[in-house]
Amino acid sequence: MNLVLGILWLGIGISYFFEDDTKLKYKPYIVTILGITYLLLFLYEFKQKYFEITKDKIKIKSIPSKEIDLNEVTEVKYYADDYTFKTPSKSLKILKSQINKKQLPEFENFFNNLQNNLKKNVV
Repeated sequence: MNLVLGILWLGIGISYFFEDDTKLKYKPYIVTILGITYLLLFLYEFKQKYFEITKDKIKIKSIPSKEIDLNEVTEVKYYADDYTFKTPSKSLKILKSQINKKQLPEFENFFNNLQNNLKKNVV
C-alpha cells in the first residue's frame, strides 16, 4: 500500500511542477516529499521482517514499532485473517497476509501452542 501511495503522491507532486500557478509555491515540494516518504516507508518495510518472535517477546517492526511480552499474554485469537495477542494493557495484531508463506506453518504452530498453553492455565 505504501508503494502505491508513494508512486501516486510522487506523480501528483511532479505534475505540479509543470503548472504555471504561482500562488501555490510550496505545494509541489510538500506533495513530492510526501511521495518520497511513502516510498521510503515501503523500502523499510520490504527490507525488514514484518515481525520477530523471540522466547520473551513478539515485536512488530513498523513505524512506530510495537512489542508485547509473551509472559503477559492473557488471550490469543484468530479472526478474519488477524492473529491477535492481548495483555491487560496492550493488544497486538499480526495480519496473516503479512506473514511469509514459507513461515506460515511455523507461525501457526507457535500460535496454536500458545493458545493451548493459555487454555491449560485457565483450567
